[in-house]
Formats: sequence, C-alpha cells, structure tokens
Amino acid sequence: MLFKLPKFYNDFFGFGSNITLGGIKKARTFFPLFLWPLKVPTANNERIMAEDEANPTVFVAPTLEELEPLFPAYELEAFIAQGGMGAVYKARQKSLDRLVAIKILPREFGDDPQFRSSFEAEAKAMARLNHPNLISVYDFGDIDGMLYIVMEFVHGKALYYSAHNRAIDPAVALEMVSTISRGLAHAHQGGIIHRDIKPANILLDADAKPKIGDFGLAHPVGRGDEEGPVFGTPGYTAPEIFQNGTEVDQRSDIFSVGALLYELLCGRHPEANSSSMTTGIDPRIDNILKKATNANPNLRYPDVGELADDLDKLIPMLGVGGPQFATTPTAPPILNSGSNAVLARSKEKSGIASFVMILLLFLGVGAIAFSLFGGGDEVPEANIPEEKSELKPAPKPKDLPEKKAIADVEKMANKEKPAKPQPKAVVPPKAAETPLESLDRLAQLLVDGLRDEFPIGTIKREKSAYFFLKQNMTWDEANNFANRHGAHLALLPTSADLAWFHENFQSASPVWTGASDSGFEGKWFWGDGLAVDPKVWIDKSPDNRITDNPNGEDFGAISPSSPNLEDHHRLQKFPAILEWRLDGTTPASLASQLARTGEALNNKRTPIFPSGTYDVGGSRFLLVKDAVSWEQGSRIATNAGGHLAVPSNEKEASFMALSLKSGLDDSGSCWIGGQRDGNLPEIWKFVTGETFSFITWLEDQPDNSGEDENYLVIKKKGNSLGANDEDKNGTNTSHFLIEWSVPARRNMARASINGKGEDGLLPALEKIRDKIRYRHGRAYDKFRKKYDGVVEGFLKDLISSIKSYPLGEDIKEDLIEQYEGYLERKELPDSLADAYPGRLKRKLKEAKEETKALEEEYEDQFDEAMQDYLDLLTKSANSVLKKGEVAKGKMFILENKVTTDNEDRFEKIMDKEKVPLPKEA
Repeated sequence: MLFKLPKFYNDFFGFGSNITLGGIKKARTFFPLFLWPLKVPTANNERIMAEDEANPTVFVAPTLEELEPLFPAYELEAFIAQGGMGAVYKARQKSLDRLVAIKILPREFGDDPQFRSSFEAEAKAMARLNHPNLISVYDFGDIDGMLYIVMEFVHGKALYYSAHNRAIDPAVALEMVSTISRGLAHAHQGGIIHRDIKPANILLDADAKPKIGDFGLAHPVGRGDEEGPVFGTPGYTAPEIFQNGTEVDQRSDIFSVGALLYELLCGRHPEANSSSMTTGIDPRIDNILKKATNANPNLRYPDVGELADDLDKLIPMLGVGGPQFATTPTAPPILNSGSNAVLARSKEKSGIASFVMILLLFLGVGAIAFSLFGGGDEVPEANIPEEKSELKPAPKPKDLPEKKAIADVEKMANKEKPAKPQPKAVVPPKAAETPLESLDRLAQLLVDGLRDEFPIGTIKREKSAYFFLKQNMTWDEANNFANRHGAHLALLPTSADLAWFHENFQSASPVWTGASDSGFEGKWFWGDGLAVDPKVWIDKSPDNRITDNPNGEDFGAISPSSPNLEDHHRLQKFPAILEWRLDGTTPASLASQLARTGEALNNKRTPIFPSGTYDVGGSRFLLVKDAVSWEQGSRIATNAGGHLAVPSNEKEASFMALSLKSGLDDSGSCWIGGQRDGNLPEIWKFVTGETFSFITWLEDQPDNSGEDENYLVIKKKGNSLGANDEDKNGTNTSHFLIEWSVPARRNMARASINGKGEDGLLPALEKIRDKIRYRHGRAYDKFRKKYDGVVEGFLKDLISSIKSYPLGEDIKEDLIEQYEGYLERKELPDSLADAYPGRLKRKLKEAKEETKALEEEYEDQFDEAMQDYLDLLTKSANSVLKKGEVAKGKMFILENKVTTDNEDRFEKIMDKEKVPLPKEA
C-alpha cells in the first residue's frame, strides 16, 4: 500500500525528493515509515525490522536485556512485534501484578521538541479515557532518550476475524455496536475523535466483549481547523472527511459506526461513497442506519450515545440473540492495493503532522494481532498469536544481514511510480466454533429430525441429548428458541434426572424446563403430557394460586440450590436446558402438544393443553409465536380443536390485552378470530358467530388502505394496543392467539336486524333522520310550502269547476275523488281531458312550469341534504361497529344502500313520514 504525501509532510520527516536515508536516495513516492505495520520477527522479515549500527536512521528494537534495567517497575516477559513506529513488548507491572503492553518509540521522535510536546499532551488526554470498551493507556515517559507508552494488554482477536464476509444475528450486531458506541461516547467526552472505526480496529477479548483499538487516526474534538493529510477507509469514513478534512467532529465517527453495523448485518464491506445505508432486514434497523450514515452530518445523530440508546431500545424487539459470530469464510479475501486507506491532500499547514503521528502511536496495538494502521477489508500483514512467550528476543544488529537489509530498503525506495502491489492473500486464523455457533449451524438439520451431530457442549444420556443454553431468557423466549432449533425444553421427570442435571451443568440461577400447569391451575404437566411428580418440588412450591394473570407463576425451573423444581412467572429471565430425543421425535414440541390436544377433543377426552396455556373463566388461551398467514393460523387452531381467539366478555378481553402487551414487540401484531362480512365488507364478524364486541380499534382504523384487508389483528404501538385490518399475510404479524372456548359462554347475537330487536333499531335510525331534518328542514319547508301552494291552488280551482259543471252526480263524485287524491299527494295531473275548458288547461300548464322552476331552484339544496344523510349513516355505522354494536351498524349500512339514488324515500323522510327499516337483500 503506497501513499503520496503532501510536500510539507515529506519536509517535516526529512523525506524530500532528493533526501537520503542511511545513504540511500529516497523518492518522493514512498511507503511511509510511520505507517508500517508491526511485524513479528521471523526468518523472512528480520531484514526489514532493524538495521545495523552503521545505519542509525533505521530503528533497532532494544532487547529485553537492554530494557530490563530501564523499567525496574516492570517484569518484561516477551518481545511481541516491531515496525517503523517502534516495538511492543509484553510485560507485567510488579506493583499491581497486571499484564501490560509497552511500546518503545525510536529516538528520532524524542529528539524533536515539537513532537515531544505534543506527545506528552495527547498521551495525557488518552490516559484520561477510562472505559471497559477502550484499550487503556496507563503511563508514558522517556527512557534513554526513547519515548514510551504503557498500555492495557488484551488477549483476543479483531472483530474482523469473527464477522468478515458473514452476516451475524441482528440482535448480536445491535448489541455489539451499542457497546462500541458507549466506549466511543466516552472518548468523545474526553475530547477524542477516532476517525477510523471498522471491524479491524475492534478487538474482542476472551469474553467476546469489544474494545476499541487503533486510535492511530484519532483527532481531538475542536481541532477541525488544522490542516494536513486526511486518512480514512472508503465505505467507513464519513464523506465530509474526504471532501473537506478540516470539517470533522464526533458525527464523523457516528457515520463509521453505522457503516460497521451495516457490515455486521449484511456480511459485506460498505461500498465506497455509500451513505444512508439500508439492509432490507428490518425497517426499524434501516431507519437507524439511514440516520447514522446520512451524507449530511447535520442529519445524523448528534451524539453517539443517542445512537446507542436507539439500538438498545430495538434489541429486545428483535428476539433473543447471543454472541454468535460468523466463522471464517472459506475463501480468504484478497488484499487490494489502495483499498485500505486513503490519503487526501488538503491545504498545507505545518505542525499537524507531528500531532497526527503522535496519535498514530496510541492504542494502535495492545499486544494483539492488529496492524498499526488497520484497514478496511484488510487482512493484517502479520498474524500475532495471543501469547508470544516462545518468541526469541529481538536480534541484535550484528545478527542481521546488513547488505540485504540495505538492498531491500533501496529497492523499495527507488520506485518512482510503483505499480499497485498485489500482496498474497493471507488466510486469517480460523476461530474456534462456539457452542451457539454450532447450534446455529445445525438448527435446520435438528428441526428436520437428524441426530447425527449435536452442538458443542451437548451431553447424551440414555435416549436424549441435552444442551445448556446459558443466555438468560423469559420462558416464552426459551420455549420458542427450543422449537426453532428442533428441540424442546428438557423433560426431567424424576429426582434422579434432576440430580443428573446438577452434576453435569452448573448454574447460579434457576434453569427453565418443560414443566408448566398447562391450562389447569394446580395441575402440573411436562411437555409430553406426563404429570409432574409432587416429590420433585422444593419446599412450598408450587404455590398453585388461581390467577388469570398471563404472567403468573406457572412455569417450572430447576432450583440452583438443590435438584428440585421451583415455580416462576414467565417474564423472569433464566438459562434453559434443551433436549433432543435421539430417535428424532420431539414429544414436547408445540406441534406435538397441539396434535395431542386436538386428538383428545375429537375423541371426547379431557385434553392436556400445551405448555403456556391459560384458563380464563373456563376458556383456554395460548399465544403462539409464528409468522403465519391468518388462514394458516386459523387452520392450526382448528386442527387443535380450537379457533383463533375472540373476546366473549370483559374478562377475556382484559386477559388478551395483558397477554399481547407483554408478548408482542413494538409495532408487532397478532392474529385473532375476526374478519369482514363477505356480503357487507363494512361489517366485521367473529369466527364463532359471536357479537362483534370488546374490540377497540386503533386510530383511523379500519381503513382498508391495502387490497383485501379483510382480517383482524391486534397491534402494539408503543404502550397502545388496538385492532387493525390487514390482508391475509399481515404486516409484522409474528403471533396468533388460539382459544379453546366453552360454547355455552359465547357472546352470541340475540336478534337479527329484522328480528326481535327491531324495535330498538328504528329509534336509533330516527335520531339520525331528526338530525338531518334539523340541519336542512328550514330550506326544505320553504320549498315545500311554495310547491304545495302552487299544486293546491290549481287542484282546488279544478275541483270547484267540476262541482259547477252540468254533469251527473256519479260522474262528478268520481272526478272529485280522483283530483282530491292528487291534492293529498301534492301532485299535479299530467294532463286534462279535451272536454275541460281551455282556461283550466292553461292553468295546469302554468302550474307545471312554476313547480318545475321551484324544483330547479331547490335541487342543489335537496342533493346536499340527501348526501348529508348518507354520510351521517356511514359515520354512525363506523362508530357503533367499533363499539361492537353489529346489528345497529348493519342497519345503518343497509339504510345507506337503499336510500342512495332513491329521492322519493328521502323526500318522505324529510316530510316526516314513517319510513320503515331497510330490509336485507
């Protein structure tokens, strides 16, 4: 990896285009000495690690024997690595009996007054940082003219090795990045910006806890106005650093943290010039990523602690995840020249060079396999084991092949414009597979019933294999975890079984098993249906209190103090013991328990309901975590002899709310037994035929915003819980709720719309009609009075004329009766017979023209009043349906349908005539 530095940088370090180093002419383009990675001395690289005494400008690492009298407070144990920036040694601090890493700098650095001054100031700033996720600086000083730093010694490896080219579990990734963010926040509070966060610069200690190392590109907060070379890693480094290296603050580190999270989730390096990154894994994660990696620093998180807070809030919603890092990829990555770091030239200003160089010294290596400058997708040039006690001390100058060393340096220096190097691919050391990694790898095989291989740490006993899951989980989380990995929570029915567990597995806390009261308060069963022996309980357990609380103490765990069971509520978090039957069966799996329940009910036997089932007033409820469609959930429930749950009363509605509030993630939802009526989509109904009640809709729901949103979910939004309409596949629908109900206790509808309940429906409809008459009655009455006056004037004149005509009495009576009917109906006849005088015919024509003009004048107001009535019917229907008043809502909807385009019906309503209830089609 070759860089071309700005002229002032070359001048500062004495590397001009015509400068000589140890008699060797140097070119302007060169491999910067201070960026050399530390290397373990081997037969192949000894020649470039030191120089003979005739070339004092090449750093010679002191031997342990030479350093021992200079560090009386330390016991030097081993030489670890060496490079152009110095050498690192493993030592033990005698006073505190702790391992440390001591880094010795070449004398040239200590000879420079500006460098020494900056070194001391920045060493103090770095030493003030004290955080478990930062590699600590303990001390610094000068010995025999050489500056030194004493740092924390860490056993571990880079996160790069655990996550490179492999996506890891989202919950693990978020927790890892949150922890890193907390450490970085501490550095920011201390005035230090890292500027090169990436997997290669994150160390995992022996407990897989991350520590941020390689503060080699670190920069103090507030020094953004200083100018000089700009370093970074494409894909990780914030755009503003490359665009304007002087405009840098803590938000630049936040961008890099987001890019790190992206790589952990996707298993690939972020593209250069990427911003507003997304993974497609989870929209909640992508929202965080887009904000953290926004190209505009002003739109990012202002503080890395806020990023950590958002990650911490989201982690519990993603399910349980342990430190399951990916294993080393089968094809090692190739180190591409120029991809590891970028050197951008900014305005030249002397003084910053020494500062950047100082910070390149701090925390670049903590006696670990880090290169001094790290890299983006890089594989460090030297793989340094955790312990190097077997390494020989640094060789003395006289042991080195002088001529070959000089030739090697000269060969490298004299390349004016070297071609891009193509270093050989280096295979990272393969990390040992952890128990959880092996469990994850074998999950699908175990689900398929194969038992040829079990996770690391599994113990076989008789007909089963057992795995101790050390992560703390709620009972539901542990039960779901077991099902996802082809296991079930262990069945340990005898005292001997429990004693065997205590002998083979150690736990300081209770451990979940497959024992629960299974929907029968006071009757405990194992997951395979076997009753729990009362002798296996500790004293005063179980309490067997009757409770409808979905989090009641209804689950069995092994006591940490004795080989017995004790009862706990489901939200407590404990480790769990998993069991696989060697014959491939899983008698305590949820599928097996549901099948046994359905078979018992079909054969009229008393069932043993699945573990986790609750008795609520005689009905049983079971919350199942499985992302299935509404139809699949309904079919599973029906095959088990139940149905998707519906609330029949306040008690059941309260239980469902409590259960779903504790069981659902934020924005998660659960199927229940509700769907739209096939004939009237505005009407919702329960699968049991019960009255649709005890349902509270979320705001602006149901909206049917998507196509065919005909199914009912209960959705959690923050602390709120409510109903929502969804299509059959749902959105974030992760659960479904099964109910085994008692038919006699169902909340069945008492009467249909045209049945016995009709007397109560018409008054409700008349209230709506009265509102419309009140709103529009004055205009209607004014129109009606004029219209009726015209009609009555003509008809009364006509009837009076008939009475005076010389006609037979029978004929007169018939004609008068005919036109009195018109008068009663307020209608004009279409025409008059030819025998009528022309005066009456002219009056009929004039009356028709006048009434037509009145109708045209009032038409808009009439249409407005009619539409107002239809809208009010729709609004009222939605309101009462949300309250569960299905019959009333259905009646309002039908009234809307029969009145639409029926002006005569609405006219009668405005005339206060008795208009009957609408009839069903």
